[in-house]
Amino acid sequence: MTSPSNVTVAITLAVVLLSLFIFFWIRFILSDELPDNFATVMARTERMLPLLRIDLEPLDEAPWADSNRINMIANTLRELGYEPDGIFEVKAHIPFIIQGFKNQQRSSFAGLYELKQSDYPILDLVADSSEGTCITISNERDKGLDTPPFLKLTRLEHLDLSDPEHIREMHARLCEELKGETTVDLKDTHFDEHYKSFWANYTDWRMERGGLTTEEVIRMAQKNGEPEPSEEEIELAQNPWKQRIDLFILNQLWQEYCNNTNMTDEEWLEIFDRMVIVHEHSEANLLIETLADSIYNSSDLNHVEDDEEEHPYFKVLRQLNELFDSEESVMDAFHRALELLPPDQKYMLQSTKETPCKSEIYLIPKPHNV
Repeated sequence: MTSPSNVTVAITLAVVLLSLFIFFWIRFILSDELPDNFATVMARTERMLPLLRIDLEPLDEAPWADSNRINMIANTLRELGYEPDGIFEVKAHIPFIIQGFKNQQRSSFAGLYELKQSDYPILDLVADSSEGTCITISNERDKGLDTPPFLKLTRLEHLDLSDPEHIREMHARLCEELKGETTVDLKDTHFDEHYKSFWANYTDWRMERGGLTTEEVIRMAQKNGEPEPSEEEIELAQNPWKQRIDLFILNQLWQEYCNNTNMTDEEWLEIFDRMVIVHEHSEANLLIETLADSIYNSSDLNHVEDDEEEHPYFKVLRQLNELFDSEESVMDAFHRALELLPPDQKYMLQSTKETPCKSEIYLIPKPHNV
């Protein structure tokens, strides 16, 4: 999925922003102030789900909180050859303002942004090597996230950008890192194009990893001064990412299947709610519920005796959960579960794909009462 040749100035910015989201999500998960109302928890969770694509809205001017420091940084950047290349509002879970700069001589970008959650502005200086490596100098503090293999990141965390020399030190470090490197010519590219391109590339890389790793969750908790999270807390922190990745890939696969299938509106309406898409990053819960419905809806199981100890539907759910827990991959578990379907509920394979990830599309039989 990831295309290193497209990696740009947005690399560190996206890493930083996603790390900030994860940082505050981990704090939310480990907080003792969780509301008692489950619906309230889920509503807050939905608002914090990660964006896998992002939009930038151009602004005429930025409402900086520390305008004096921002103006000093911008003026120093201009002295170093960085010309303004747009001011934008980023529509993320933690909204923020970012000003882009472009250095034609160095074929590099600068991104300057200010977050309420940080006590000083963040500056990234970035240039892309022709070998596909993004060389980046940033004063952002490490939040504990892994970085992509195509990023060469140098953190100068001791710089709070309160003095012009801090900006000059960062630029000098970038020039030092670029010695002997051939950089990508950026003369026809603007800051916002690079930013959105990298956000997509970075999140594609994270999707390939399945979201957050256990090690990342533990490191972020440690950096926040929290005790090591339990297995349940780690799973709770990972679930929103897994859910959003699942939905994002499902949408991609569904749209592509629709675009490549010649069906009338009436034909689509007939099968719309009978489609089942399974891919290598699928969330098991939805598949288990769908399979359980199919198995229980068979004529042999949907009759319930009053004296039965366990309702047949819940028995099916339990068996499927045990099956999925026993398999290393969700697709392997799904294939085993297909063998449990009664003859009148067998799923019909419609399509298989290897990109953007390994996936299969099935059609469920029509309900008996149709």
